[in-house]
Amino acid sequence: MPEIPPDQPRNRFALILYGSETGNSQEVADRLGQITERLHFKTIVTEMDDFVDMVEKKMKSGERKQVPTLRLESIRKATLVVLVTSTTGQGEFPKNCRRLWTSLLKKSLPKTYLEGLQYTTFGLGDSSYAKFNRAARLLHVRFQGLGAKEIFPRGEADELHSDGTDGAFLPWSHEFQAHLQSAYPLPEGVTPIPPGVLLPFKWTHQIADPSDLAETKISATTTATTTTPTTTTPTTPPDLVDFDFDVEPEMKVYPPEDRLPDEPCPMLKEPFPYEDMHADGHLRRSKILLPPIVDGVAACLQSNKRLTPMSHWQDVREITFRVRGTFAYRAGDTLTVYPQNFPEDVQALIDLMGWNEVADKPVRFVVEPSVGFYDEFLIMPSPKEFYPMANSTLRTLLTVNLDITAIPHRKVLDLLAHFTDDATHKERLLEFSNPAFSDEFFDYATRPRRGILEVLQDFNSVKLPFNIVTTVFPVMRGREYSISSGGPHLVLSRGKEYTMVQLLVAVVQYKTVLQKVRRGLCTRFLAALQEPGSYVMVRFNRTCIFEDIAAEMQKPVIMVAPGTGLAPCRSLILERAEFAALKEEVGPSYLFFGARHQKADYFYSSLFKKESARTTVFTAFSRDDPTGSKVYVQDKIREQGELVFRLLSEGAFVIVSGSSGSMPKAVREALLDVIVEWHPTIKESPAPTQGRAAAESLLQDLECTGRYKQETW
Repeated sequence: MPEIPPDQPRNRFALILYGSETGNSQEVADRLGQITERLHFKTIVTEMDDFVDMVEKKMKSGERKQVPTLRLESIRKATLVVLVTSTTGQGEFPKNCRRLWTSLLKKSLPKTYLEGLQYTTFGLGDSSYAKFNRAARLLHVRFQGLGAKEIFPRGEADELHSDGTDGAFLPWSHEFQAHLQSAYPLPEGVTPIPPGVLLPFKWTHQIADPSDLAETKISATTTATTTTPTTTTPTTPPDLVDFDFDVEPEMKVYPPEDRLPDEPCPMLKEPFPYEDMHADGHLRRSKILLPPIVDGVAACLQSNKRLTPMSHWQDVREITFRVRGTFAYRAGDTLTVYPQNFPEDVQALIDLMGWNEVADKPVRFVVEPSVGFYDEFLIMPSPKEFYPMANSTLRTLLTVNLDITAIPHRKVLDLLAHFTDDATHKERLLEFSNPAFSDEFFDYATRPRRGILEVLQDFNSVKLPFNIVTTVFPVMRGREYSISSGGPHLVLSRGKEYTMVQLLVAVVQYKTVLQKVRRGLCTRFLAALQEPGSYVMVRFNRTCIFEDIAAEMQKPVIMVAPGTGLAPCRSLILERAEFAALKEEVGPSYLFFGARHQKADYFYSSLFKKESARTTVFTAFSRDDPTGSKVYVQDKIREQGELVFRLLSEGAFVIVSGSSGSMPKAVREALLDVIVEWHPTIKESPAPTQGRAAAESLLQDLECTGRYKQETW
């Protein structure tokens, strides 16, 4: 094990452990890690589950079972532990911290189990959810209950704050830093590392020697733990060699006139050649790479159908994939799609940085071994969720593994300032990275959604060394979409077993306050994915969000689903229809669907006309009233108040699905109004506030028992 480096005080170990689904908690953890590093704490930032082993134990029943067990001796080495986590779904923990949480729930653990450990927590949440920041709160209480000592009051961030997560994190982190300086004073003569000094890079890479190259075939389901990055030649996954790549007659692109505008990437100021794309702006099938995503599979595009008219303001797609093998997904499950950057974006970056000479040479990673001072098992060959292909080139990393158009965090702008000789550019970048100038950073980066590639164009004096790209650019993360298919659409058999899966996707495209067009990375990728037979990497995710509904199939279901929030509800409708066709007892379904125009975005209207769908639909089209009056789903809920209350009295499940923000809150208020108006006891309450409080209590009971579900994004 490497020795403790002599340039830092000994016995100052900080563990920053995160649980994250989308990367936000990980980014906050990284920022906290920089704070502790600058205070000379030897710092590890990693997933919570990295400190859990699966240990085989004999149960009382005699069965042997793998049980998550905390690496207690490892975690006790830390001077302090900071736990950062988001809350996902209906108050659940992110996937990469569930083992740690489970390991702490054992009844046999003594109250002194974590005695001597000093800790605090920071939670990230969305206050539109009833179980706001539940995961962080549970962790905080459990650590305290097992004897750990709180060293600093816990913090909580709300994504709906006007400044986003930073609204709470910045003041909390400043106070936390001041507390650390006071509680853990540095030895005489040692001062904090100033912001102007670069911290060591955890990962770098260099041009690979021929001896470093691996003869590795790409697998669509392999575990991505290789230490030698990649090849640019897209290889057919072994399990798909005998797959029929010929497009079958029904595999069409709809409508044929639907084409992306032939214009430069919105991140660019000058057009770049589209060598890897068709003249109409669609990605060539042969240029889509398949990285070795853990638990990922290669999905074949069957159709990419636009559901909204070309004249409509929003481009909504029904995208159909088929995957070899049977994946028994259920209603409410999701599909993670792994996009890639567009060739012209990557070439723009290479040209800006002057990397053309090295762009197409294989590279290998050089790991900073300093984490070995803590525990050798923490030494990772590459960043978390980073799945390089064998013998990667720089171009491949920039295409598949790194999000080069992501909105930069302050730490990135601070890093860029170190690589420019232009005094004006340096000063401006340092201002943006300084929390004291939060408004300027917000106006420059956050509000106009300005990506890193565009920042580098604005500050064209910045010249980054190619070997630190994994520090500058965040890891390319998959985007999770609710599966909209279900029931009879699960399996498509043609001599072999294939699973069909459909997504209902709104292409993210809008103009910023600067009147610049912005497009979502993954939806732009999906919109350009027009060649049937194209393959992309995906991962099926079991959410269990509707598991209790399946267990009580006879109960009615009330679904509130504006826009593409219809996706998981359609899946549930199809699933329940299939069970009904099998003579199972299935309760009625009621859908409150909202959109702007009946003729433009009433998705799957033909499905709801079928008796087999067994669904009563109440529609709210907000722009169709000739008088200009706007009607929303919450208005329709109030209109149908008597019915809604009767269904609630019969034990109905309520599902609210769609955009987060005002919609879920408005729907909740409408349900409260319904309870107040139609509950026989509450409506007789002498005081309106008393009745409202009673209705709130009933609704909270529905939430706590899982009968009120919110799936928003």
